[in-house]
Amino acid sequence: MRPSETLLRKLFMLRIELNNYMVGREKEIDATLASLISGEPAIFISPPGTGKTKMIELLSNMIEARYFYYLLTKFTEPDELIGPIDIAMLREGKYSRITSGKLPEAEIAFLDEIFRASSAIRNSLLDIILFRRVYSGNGYLRIPLLTLYAASNEVSLESEDAALYDRFTIRDFHGPVGMDQWTELIRKGIALEAFDAGNRPKHLNSEEVRQLQAMVKLRAAEAPENPSLMNKYIEAMAEMKASGIELSDRRKIKTIFVASAISFIYQEGSISLDSLGDAIRLTAPYTEEDLEKVENALLKVGLASYEHRVRQLRTLEAELTNLIERAKAVPAESNIRALNEVVSKSVLILERVGENQRLKSYASQLQEKVEVGKEVLDKLKGESDGNG
Repeated sequence: MRPSETLLRKLFMLRIELNNYMVGREKEIDATLASLISGEPAIFISPPGTGKTKMIELLSNMIEARYFYYLLTKFTEPDELIGPIDIAMLREGKYSRITSGKLPEAEIAFLDEIFRASSAIRNSLLDIILFRRVYSGNGYLRIPLLTLYAASNEVSLESEDAALYDRFTIRDFHGPVGMDQWTELIRKGIALEAFDAGNRPKHLNSEEVRQLQAMVKLRAAEAPENPSLMNKYIEAMAEMKASGIELSDRRKIKTIFVASAISFIYQEGSISLDSLGDAIRLTAPYTEEDLEKVENALLKVGLASYEHRVRQLRTLEAELTNLIERAKAVPAESNIRALNEVVSKSVLILERVGENQRLKSYASQLQEKVEVGKEVLDKLKGESDGNG
């Protein structure tokens, strides 16, 4: 197996492991991994208690890299992030900071409640995100940061936060897990709390992540030579602009790097239209209200609608669950016929989905429900034949 194939296999296993622990967070995990292997910072916007911190902690436990976490408040001082001034060195006339265990030595960083940061911290973060450096008296100190994650309960509409928010290439908006997944959420949540984090397998180290980042950059550089990809991208941007969503010049470029990263996450040989669509969904929305506009624009230009297909699969699963219970409780001909129709429809949809990695977990859940539906139909048919 070639080195690149080994890395992609490790990335694939990391994604599976994260999805095994998190419920209903496939899109968020993809955003997390896209940020990691592209080096583009990501921000997660959602209500409290929706798993933002847990997801990044899980990732950090599965990668051999120095991790830094900090919960920001309006009273947080820059020294708490980048390290205090070294008093002993200052007495000798030298200005330096003690950075051990702080952000300047981190390879993966997560800043919670990012919009509570003071103006001094925001200015430092702009330099860190843009140039991977911090000022340390005599000059700038390069930092080994692979990527930076941030979280907030809502998007700040303050003008002073706009520059910092714009630097987060990847923006993910999500809410609580749906009712149909509560049981699985509780089961996995309890197992996660009980399992020793130190025993989790390490899937990648920091050097391997840097190799993946180099591969992502190389593939992104090839994108302009793909006319069909670029034409579709320009078409999508024009459609979004008509809806009031216009990407900055920087974001237009960064989106291609995110698309490249997503193409590696899904083991593609080049950036596909699916990966381009997924990237646009993560980079184009400014607020949660923009999500629908972006999705509609992508549908108009013919880019695959991931969200639409997920809703379709989950709706069919819910319909099957309901019809199975109805047919078992009241085996009337109308209930049996309705169940048979939805089973047949589900089979056709599953055939269209095929081996699409993006939809695999949803398709598997629907397939399980289809098998139960078939068993119920066979049983009811047998009982009907016996009574006849």
